[in-house]
Amino acid sequence: MEKTNLVTLKEKTKNPNGGYIFDHSEAYRHLRTNIEFSAFNSEINVLVVTSANAAEGKSTTSCNLAVVMASHRQRVLLIDCDLRIPDIHRQFQVSNATGLSDALLNFKSEGFNVLKYVQQIKHPNISNDLYLMTAGPIVPNPAEMLSSKRFREFIEFLKLRFDMIIMDGPPVLPVPDAIPVGLAADGMLFCVASEQTKKEHAKVALTQCKRAGINVIGTCVTMIKEERNSYYSYNYNNLQNKTLGQQLKLKRKKTRSAKKSKSLSQGD
Repeated sequence: MEKTNLVTLKEKTKNPNGGYIFDHSEAYRHLRTNIEFSAFNSEINVLVVTSANAAEGKSTTSCNLAVVMASHRQRVLLIDCDLRIPDIHRQFQVSNATGLSDALLNFKSEGFNVLKYVQQIKHPNISNDLYLMTAGPIVPNPAEMLSSKRFREFIEFLKLRFDMIIMDGPPVLPVPDAIPVGLAADGMLFCVASEQTKKEHAKVALTQCKRAGINVIGTCVTMIKEERNSYYSYNYNNLQNKTLGQQLKLKRKKTRSAKKSKSLSQGD
């Protein structure tokens, strides 16, 4: 895998003053925890991530969420279900020569080898098995393909072979593809881009999903602008690692030493 911009696959950045700058991947770990708690009464094994319109952070959220999920679940599968404008393969810098469209065309419930259509992502930050199924070659009828009985059967087939499936779904408003993808999932995570998604668009999209019977488990705010000095750091060095009492004791000792030195110099 070539270099990627996914924050969950980056090394911690050191602060010039010591310690480490805030790890942005922690936001996705919090999101993972919230998803798991939202499924307290009903297990979420297939999750679709979508948004009202394109370019609102759903694909980035899907990818980073899949990485952190792979530290809790043994076998995680990330599927690019946006057959019109796929993006997952770009996020991970892998080939899109084969993927979901091929798998659906060739799917049979018996004797089907799904490993022919997935790529395993290996990285030091991924502790368990993370598999990626890209969108594959562009097809002329994505809406028909995703709303077909075969697609639903295919997802059921995958549920028996993976502990967690995350689907990067199409946006809700521009195309009808998102509804059948959402109905094939146990739950939907709806992304809202900060200072970009219009309130009316988000409201209409969520209403469409809920009317269709999709289980919307929550929303996720994406693309938040970060203030330059809004980060904090973990610092484990020298004085800053001491308890408050130790710091005060050391400060008083230095003050007494300074006064003693001053009195001696005055006596001279």
